[in-house]
Amino acid sequence: MGDSLAVGVGHFRPECQTVAKVGITSDRYVQTLLVQHQVATAIISLGVNDDFQDDTIANLRLVRAEVGGARVIWLLPGINRRARHAIHTVAAEFGDRVIETGPYAGRDHLHPSGVGYEILAAQTR
Repeated sequence: MGDSLAVGVGHFRPECQTVAKVGITSDRYVQTLLVQHQVATAIISLGVNDDFQDDTIANLRLVRAEVGGARVIWLLPGINRRARHAIHTVAAEFGDRVIETGPYAGRDHLHPSGVGYEILAAQTR
């Protein structure tokens, strides 16, 4: 669920349904793609595309509240302190797992290479 990081991981988890859009903000996701999900595992990546007008923490809480699952994993972007703080905050509130994506990021310090996405996908299994 979420943005381009979710799209990338989704390519390496073909057994999963990917509900994500490249470049989407958490506000736009809540407005257009948010639906209730009952799943065994949910992988969420949102917030890195937000600006200061978006209430990232509130949006992430809304997204998380709609996910009913045994396990929720958040992808933590390697950049954007504001997004990182929001993700850590919401994940801690719900007792969710967080996976650091920074070590796998390419030149833009955000998007992993194909191998990086493959490693992240393996960490979500």
